[in-house]
Amino acid sequence: MSIKSIRIPIPPTILLTFILSTLLLYATSLLAPELVKGPILLIAGLMIIIITFSSIELALYFLILATLLSPELTFGAATHGELVTGQANTTESRGITLRLDDIMLTLICITWVFRIAIRNEIGVLRHTPINQAAGLYWFVAAFSTFLAFFQGNVGMYGIFFIIKYLEYFVLFYIVVNHIHDEAIIKRLLIVMIVTCVVASLIGMTQIPQGLRVSAPFEGIQGEPNTFGGYLMFMFSVVLGTLLYTTSNKQRYLLLLILGIIFIPFIFTESRSSYLSFFAAILFFLFFSPKKKLLIFFCLGGIALAPFVIPKSVSDRILFTFNQSEQAGQLDVGGIKIDTSTSERIKSWEKVITKSFPNNPFLGVGVTGGSFLDAQYPRVLLESGMIGLVLFIWFLRRVWVVMKRSFYEITDPVMRGVALGALCGYGGLLIHAIGANTFIIVRIMEPFMITLGLILAMRILENKKRKQQEEKEEPSV
Repeated sequence: MSIKSIRIPIPPTILLTFILSTLLLYATSLLAPELVKGPILLIAGLMIIIITFSSIELALYFLILATLLSPELTFGAATHGELVTGQANTTESRGITLRLDDIMLTLICITWVFRIAIRNEIGVLRHTPINQAAGLYWFVAAFSTFLAFFQGNVGMYGIFFIIKYLEYFVLFYIVVNHIHDEAIIKRLLIVMIVTCVVASLIGMTQIPQGLRVSAPFEGIQGEPNTFGGYLMFMFSVVLGTLLYTTSNKQRYLLLLILGIIFIPFIFTESRSSYLSFFAAILFFLFFSPKKKLLIFFCLGGIALAPFVIPKSVSDRILFTFNQSEQAGQLDVGGIKIDTSTSERIKSWEKVITKSFPNNPFLGVGVTGGSFLDAQYPRVLLESGMIGLVLFIWFLRRVWVVMKRSFYEITDPVMRGVALGALCGYGGLLIHAIGANTFIIVRIMEPFMITLGLILAMRILENKKRKQQEEKEEPSV
């Protein structure tokens, strides 16, 4: 795929001006970061708006790159002392974490809405199988949050989170409605894989420091669990592509990429991510027609694991069951589990037995309850039984879309991507047991873009198939 084939409807002089301006702004920020922070954000925002109006494709390239390769700033978080004394026990107390991709996503979504309104394109927007489920779930979560906001139980943090949830759906909708070219779909996937490789290589640099690997530029307290979920999903996408590609050169390259992704993945030492990885492999064994090859590699991996898995990783896994006796440990089947896992189980129990009965239908609103590092009880706590049912419906609709796309897409590469995304999504469903998987920017942005690209490819192929059938029909 040649870079020369990329079609960007922006004059070269303007594009060059954007690039030079970006470099100049970056150099200026290094010299006087506080003095020029405001003007830089303003100018950068204007650049993003202009780019989005001119080319959705180019805006998505920048957004994909920023997803894992942008710095973060946290506003309103509790101090270290508050965390120690237990005062920071709510979602709000953790503050709002903003990254460049947060700002870009917001501006791109808002600009896209104005763009379709100005060009009068609202009537030609595609209906997708997840629209209704996503819309109803978001409406219930938003209604619950605004209700809690006016009651004084939720602050502006909750409103920001609700806006972020909406942006994920809008991002998916942008991809589905504006990507009508197979070449563009594959270029965006290449950029996603390149971004993952760069993030993985940066993650490898953290290994010699003895730290749990987390995403680049995450500040002092990283999120290895988040990075592990992202790497698991991208590993699945690359593996699915490898199973279906017909080019030997691509096979070798994809094998290399799998190795690059896997190394920082295991050093995240994220048990939720490990569990999700095994779940994804089981889905591969179930859905992939190349079961013998997968079984061979799985058996080889199991045989080599005791010799190649680092001691820190095996210790992290065994720590679940062999932690020295501590206060707060739970006894499960006569075995004491570590305090971290015990706290997660207790949080589930607290939501189901105490918080949920007090607000059974609509919950306490987003960020209205205590912090939970588990998706399903968090949804139940924040949006009640109604929200949880709609959320599960949304997850099921996504599963059906991915499964049907895998069976219907005929392009070898994209069918492999659909298989990988389907199995990786199965892994994310398991990952969500011990993480807020489906509200985390660094997982949801790549996931929703991938989902949009797969559905766009399926729609494109169905359209071509229908046109071909109409041509072949005999004239009356």
